[in-house]
Amino acid sequence: MNYEPGCPARSLSGHDKGQYYVILACEGEYVLVSDGRRRPAARPKRKNKKHIQADHSPLSIGAPPTDERIQRELRDYIKRHK
Repeated sequence: MNYEPGCPARSLSGHDKGQYYVILACEGEYVLVSDGRRRPAARPKRKNKKHIQADHSPLSIGAPPTDERIQRELRDYIKRHK
């Protein structure tokens, strides 16, 4: 499975199970994710790739990603997919 920056992802395990994030970067077997609120882009969470489910339609979070933009894009993504 291909994990690309900007793609939305849902946590499958851990204390944050069910939480939606945006992938910011890939580091081998891990990805750095942010939700813009509890995990801002300046302090992303490191998750194992097998513990998330990624959607391969990138969001337009901009470069560099801002917390407000990540929050807005995730909110819109969740509304479209629920």
